[in-house]
Amino acid sequence: MIVTEYELRANWHKTKDKVIVLPPGSVITPSARDFIRSKGIDVQIEGNGLQDINKNTLSNATQTIKTTQSESIQTRANPAPPSEASAGVKPEHMTHLRPGALVTKTHPVIAYRGQLDLFQCELVEAQVFFQGAGEETLIQKLEEIAALCRQLMVSEVKQEPFQWTTLIGLTPEELRERSHHPKKYFGIDHTPLSYTHGPIVAKLQHLRAKSREVELYANRAFTDENGACSRTDLIQALNRLSSTFYILACEVRSRKSKAREAKCVPLGTSNRHIHLSQTDLEALFGENYALKVQKELSQPGQFAAQETVTLVGAKGSMDKVRVLGPVRKNTQVEISVTDCFKLGIKPVIRDSGQHEGTPGLKIVGPVGSVELKAGVIVASRHIHLHTDDAKEWSLNDGDRVCVKVESQRPMVYEDVLIRVSDQYRKEMHLDLDEANAALIDPTCQGQLMGV
Repeated sequence: MIVTEYELRANWHKTKDKVIVLPPGSVITPSARDFIRSKGIDVQIEGNGLQDINKNTLSNATQTIKTTQSESIQTRANPAPPSEASAGVKPEHMTHLRPGALVTKTHPVIAYRGQLDLFQCELVEAQVFFQGAGEETLIQKLEEIAALCRQLMVSEVKQEPFQWTTLIGLTPEELRERSHHPKKYFGIDHTPLSYTHGPIVAKLQHLRAKSREVELYANRAFTDENGACSRTDLIQALNRLSSTFYILACEVRSRKSKAREAKCVPLGTSNRHIHLSQTDLEALFGENYALKVQKELSQPGQFAAQETVTLVGAKGSMDKVRVLGPVRKNTQVEISVTDCFKLGIKPVIRDSGQHEGTPGLKIVGPVGSVELKAGVIVASRHIHLHTDDAKEWSLNDGDRVCVKVESQRPMVYEDVLIRVSDQYRKEMHLDLDEANAALIDPTCQGQLMGV
């Protein structure tokens, strides 16, 4: 049996006895012997009366008192293997609780320290994870938490009071208040854990659960069977630590929620129309002809003209197709898939301006006609963004995103092209077929879901 100072103190404080009775073969650690001497306690071995506590190993009448390895070998004909403790060597199954205090590695305080060590490892792993996700602010906050954990360890080992004022800028009282009222401070309710909250929140919730496990080990180490706790300072700090991770998770959820709300775009339905070059405009409407504005469009500088044309395909024609201005370098016809079927044209989806491999048709105006060789497209669904909006949303010209539309028939549009210019106004454009499929009305908006 290994007799430690910790065990002696625990038992002696209960009974205040001046005699302790130990089983044969007991090993008294140096700090335990110091405690026995300081309290004037007598040591008695079962069946062998009082013993000299200056000896490391205490035996009964059938054994000798072993002091050192050499004494044991000299005095016994058939010696047992010498005790590591009696030879002045720390046994592998034991460790120092404090200088001079040897305990088994299953000691509750040692177990607590191990959990605190493991927790700090997981903090570092989380920082690496957050670095890959670009969460620099979270990395710095975890660095602050790691510093607090290191101080927790130092305070416990040195048996010093643990003092702290704030963590992530909040006092202990503020941490508790905010973790209990997320709706008030972050605009979100208490909700069960969910994969829908994303990997960042999942990692923070994992750290929260781990901090609560460390707190549990601390309670086992410093709370006696009557409920008295010798290190309430450590317990309180660990309790607030779990609150801190919950707050960080709420902050991320709130930020993501606000970002989703912010990344909303109005929807515009684009009916069939045509953009004309100056050359084709004059061929259709006359020499030196200029378009007349009927109404301004949502995009600055763009307008619906008074002029219309007729489109003629292999199977049919369409009258009164609106011309949009101003004129462009090349003529482009934008129609829906349904329009293509009516005209007898193969539908080809293209970004604006990409005419290679697209079909043509005949355009008829009031004074002439044009045989267009290419340039008839089903326009890719796209979003116009001002450069400021694109910067705020971390988007670039040419990016592709997913957009969810809430309507009577909710729909997710994939592969939506981002168009960026300082001349654009925020708006998503769908053709008539796409808009009708989702029953889009003027009140509907699109919500960006991701790049």
